[in-house]
Amino acid sequence: MNMVPPSAEIAARRLSNRTGFTLVEVIVATMILTAALLAMAGFTVKYQQSDSRARMLARAQQLANERLESVRTTTPYTALDTMTTNESAMSGLPGYSRTTQVSRVGGTTADTVDYKIVTVTVNLPGGRGSVAKTSFVGAF
Repeated sequence: MNMVPPSAEIAARRLSNRTGFTLVEVIVATMILTAALLAMAGFTVKYQQSDSRARMLARAQQLANERLESVRTTTPYTALDTMTTNESAMSGLPGYSRTTQVSRVGGTTADTVDYKIVTVTVNLPGGRGSVAKTSFVGAF
């Protein structure tokens, strides 16, 4: 003999045959998905900022290397002092500036050494830092 009332048996059958998600499950899944998407968006922003800075630094290093190479290869040693410049506006590169400094070490008749130190400093756009490269050029 069955002691469960027919209405309770029908309700139990309905609950056991249910498919799909409850509202609470949908809300929890939505919250988890939202948190994951927000974290991914934050990572994407940080990545873009890092990539942009790396590109600027690479460009600044290239500008410094180009200037050092031109100073070393196109100028006679005696005229290196004339290469001191301050380029506040660079063609095609808004915001970049480049400074070249030349200082001499020794060079008098009493000295045993004679070389010049060439330092090129490139400032990044927006005051985001600078790159400096130094080279020594000896008299020969």
